[in-house]
Amino acid sequence: MVHNRVLAILALTAGTMAASAAFAETQLSGTGTVEYRLVHKFHKITAVSKAMAVRGTVDGSGLKVMARTQVSTFDSDNTNRDAHMMETVEGEKYPWATVRASLPGFTLPANGSKKITVQASVELHGVSVTHPIELSVETKDGKTFHVSFEFPESLTAHKIERPSLLFVPVDDEVKIVGNADVTARI
Repeated sequence: MVHNRVLAILALTAGTMAASAAFAETQLSGTGTVEYRLVHKFHKITAVSKAMAVRGTVDGSGLKVMARTQVSTFDSDNTNRDAHMMETVEGEKYPWATVRASLPGFTLPANGSKKITVQASVELHGVSVTHPIELSVETKDGKTFHVSFEFPESLTAHKIERPSLLFVPVDDEVKIVGNADVTARI
């Protein structure tokens, strides 16, 4: 009788440990680049930040991730333009461009590539705008991942006054493009 109880407790403990392992939290961390592409009637502007940091978790509830970079790290190869961008987005007051995203039920792929759509909150100029963003996730070993994304963002939705050149404002839509290399750790 005691032997059966011990076996039952061992079986229950093993089942609980297996369930815990199945929902273990995996930490994600990485770095990458992000750029914005802005269009004016007379020319196109691209500025790149090589200082994007990525942090997140994947657990039984799914994916939660944040990527951010300081707006002062964007470089368009024109210091005057970059200084004007800092004024326009009030970079001293709002130094970060941040994306927070989640996807319930997400699990990390063991290998191959997969496209996912996350619900994201994009914060720029102190204003958050929520919308879906499509990500491409690639891995060869299930431990290191290359993530890429591209999505449009509205300047006016973030309460940013569109800069003008010769009295013609830039387009409201800015394209955000990025790549990150992310490592998973249990």
